[in-house]
Amino acid sequence: MKKAIALILFIACGVCLYAQALSWDIKFLRGNIRESLPISRILQMATGEIFRISITPTSDCFSYIIIYDSERKVQVIHDQPLRRGIELNLGPFLLTAPSGTETIYVIMSLERETRLEQLIQNHKNNPDSRLHSDSLRREVVRLQSEVSRLGEPASTFIPGGGTTRSNTPEYITRFTGRNIYVRTITIRH
Repeated sequence: MKKAIALILFIACGVCLYAQALSWDIKFLRGNIRESLPISRILQMATGEIFRISITPTSDCFSYIIIYDSERKVQVIHDQPLRRGIELNLGPFLLTAPSGTETIYVIMSLERETRLEQLIQNHKNNPDSRLHSDSLRREVVRLQSEVSRLGEPASTFIPGGGTTRSNTPEYITRFTGRNIYVRTITIRH
């Protein structure tokens, strides 16, 4: 009897821990045909091309998506909570001149990141302020450094079928097992 109760408690604890873990999927889509690209490498695109990002969390969480573009400007493209199972579709975004490197920071967290939110609000209130932009970027890099001390984020490639418009594979990356992620996507054009 004691073993049965211990087993039930063990299973219940495991279910509770799993339910609290952050798990989310991300897709990067290029062009009007929405070609799916893997985000595990630097993406080579051309100036004038468009892209989209799709994120689906499996638990309620907070999402912050910030772009540091080739002109060294910071843009906040998303800073809202996400509901589990609801797909967030962002874009299309146009790669504009000058050519260079665009870095997209995708920050997903089970907890509200209040310091980051305050810096985002400061940036939104005065988007032309270099001070606010630099402070926001430094906080993102600080979060990334803090998260990376835990080792490489756990991610899994989820094979998908072809898209509705072509037979090319669909690249979906799933992240699980942490309470916060800072995932960068780098585009060179």
